[in-house]
Amino acid sequence: MKQVPKHPPPSDGYRALGRATVDSTTEHGGLCVITPVGEFDMDSAGEVRQILAAAEGSALRRTIVDCTGVAFADSALLHVLLGARQAHHLVLAGPLPLQLSALLAHTGTAPLFTIRDSLAAARAD
Repeated sequence: MKQVPKHPPPSDGYRALGRATVDSTTEHGGLCVITPVGEFDMDSAGEVRQILAAAEGSALRRTIVDCTGVAFADSALLHVLLGARQAHHLVLAGPLPLQLSALLAHTGTAPLFTIRDSLAAARAD
């Protein structure tokens, strides 16, 4: 069965990962929106890390990770997000999926992130 991405690929940052996809767009005003969709573990979280690393050297004022499409995340994705906090003004946009929210709560890392209830609210910051 062929993997079909949930969202059509945009022009500037789409990558297919088998059971996960990552989309990256740069918006007017210095915003980068990264949209991971699917399951993220040690085999696929590295793609999110690569996109975040590519955005590090730019003049972006904020990086938003739209977490609504994350079906599964383990410590590999959490490690990527924690590391990105040092180089980015990072905002997680929700509503966060239950599994990701539980991961942040159980590890005690939720307070380390700026979390907004929607992509619109994250953009408005």
